[in-house]
Amino acid sequence: MIKEFVEKNKLPKFRENQFNQAIYKDIAFSFDDITTWSKDLREKIKEEVEFFTLEEARVIVSKREDTIKALFKRKKDGKLIETVLMRHRDGRNTVCVSCMVGCPVNCRFCATGKMGFNGNLDAREIVDQVLWASRYLKKLDLEDQKVTNIVFMGMGEPMLNLKSVLESIDVFTDEDKYGMSTRRITISTSGFIPQMNQLFESGFRGRLAISLHAPNQKLRAELMPVAEKFELDELMRTLDNYVELTNKRVSYEYIMIKDKTDTAESARELVDLMKNRLHHVNLIPFNPVRGEDYKRSPKENIKRFTGILEDNGINFTIRVTMGDDVDAACGQLVTKVLKRERRTRD
Repeated sequence: MIKEFVEKNKLPKFRENQFNQAIYKDIAFSFDDITTWSKDLREKIKEEVEFFTLEEARVIVSKREDTIKALFKRKKDGKLIETVLMRHRDGRNTVCVSCMVGCPVNCRFCATGKMGFNGNLDAREIVDQVLWASRYLKKLDLEDQKVTNIVFMGMGEPMLNLKSVLESIDVFTDEDKYGMSTRRITISTSGFIPQMNQLFESGFRGRLAISLHAPNQKLRAELMPVAEKFELDELMRTLDNYVELTNKRVSYEYIMIKDKTDTAESARELVDLMKNRLHHVNLIPFNPVRGEDYKRSPKENIKRFTGILEDNGINFTIRVTMGDDVDAACGQLVTKVLKRERRTRD
């Protein structure tokens, strides 16, 4: 965006550097905040470049103020997307970004999947979600409050919008822009193997999170249609290759659904799957979604399940359910708003 503006207007290179400093490091709230530019130059960029590609539709803050969920309308078509900012007690500030409007993968336990697929986001729309979070933190006027981590775990499947995802990562890791280490970036995928291999070949060495959610092929295919095409054995071989290439452990996201994925048998199967692999299992309490009668695992089921994992040396955590009161799970807020709009129209 800025490169094109600089080249079109035959500006010297240092103008681009000044822009990057103001936008990504000083966290400008408008083009007027680029005070190293003349007023005429600021007016010119206003005429030619949109400052923000998203329109803030709604922002909800959790009671503990540790989770902030933003609902945005894309300016190009008015379609809704979500972004979540999580403020952790250890000082980290994580932004969970969307890369699509809706999602084509249609996992049965996911609210976003119920929306269907309504388009890819471009790289600017992804980056603008992080810029919004940066500005939100700056407005808090607290010391050392900045975005420290980015996770592609919002709406959409990153592997099916890989070009935009990689372009946005270039911005996040560019020393002249965000300057973030790839170690601070996590990409979550449900397991599109050809695109995963493209990601690895691109040189990405950030963190990888796999939406596993079941310990065997049959149950995984029941919950996740993608598993019918890319089977579990092939997925695990692909991940083994990634670990061998990078020596980085893989995070495995595992949904805890009552009497479905939380049984003792499932726990033992998960132990067998993780054994001798560099892994970390993230157990996720299920959030109810429209059209499915699944229920969240009760405490006694989770205790039995985790006891089996502990006894067998499996590395795991139970995800802290931040933001339940703001519909922070992927797709929940958009789904609720769209449902309300449909009722109003009817």
